[in-house]
Amino acid sequence: MLTCSIGLSALMGIWAILSGEFGDTQGKILFTTLTVVGTSVLGLACGAFLESPRAVNLKIVPLIGIALATLCGLTCFWLIWGNSGSGGEGIFKLSLISFICAFSLAQLSLLSLARLAQRFRWSLAAAYIVIFALDLIICPIIAFELSGDDGLVLRLIGVLSVVAASLTVMIPIFHWLSRTEYIAHDTISTVRIDAQIAELRAKIAHLEKQRDEMNVAGERYNAP
Repeated sequence: MLTCSIGLSALMGIWAILSGEFGDTQGKILFTTLTVVGTSVLGLACGAFLESPRAVNLKIVPLIGIALATLCGLTCFWLIWGNSGSGGEGIFKLSLISFICAFSLAQLSLLSLARLAQRFRWSLAAAYIVIFALDLIICPIIAFELSGDDGLVLRLIGVLSVVAASLTVMIPIFHWLSRTEYIAHDTISTVRIDAQIAELRAKIAHLEKQRDEMNVAGERYNAP
């Protein structure tokens, strides 16, 4: 279903670009295509983490991300095809805020897929703190049209953005560096599982032997 909708929107976008005239309708179709693709990408990023066994205690993150991505798509559709003069500014703010939050949660969902060694797990916690802090600063500014006269807020946003970008690059590297620890852990787990399987097979063989002996004894007892 999702693939069909993306494919259909892509075809509509191609038609809008290749048609003879690029008017208001073609522009709306093209922006609709971009909205569908963008919303789908955010939703799929959250869905990848939602389906992962690593999301046992963090399912709220991808679920809210999918909901906000859907909200962003619906508000964008309203801005593209609806009457933008009726509450258009409020809808635009809602669309922008929902996009920022959905993007942040999609980013955190993908970062949370990393398997990090104990010494690197601080980076994921730091990413959550920094990205949430950015959203808590940016969203009220958009909603209430706030501004920092001395530029302190903008500097803080800039610093947090650099830190968030750095963590986004570092976490995949930490994931790669953690591979040896998890390979060793998986190997130990496999050895333990093999030992348990061998122990169970020995017990089964012992029980089968007892059953056969009981059957033989029963046949001798019942023999005339």
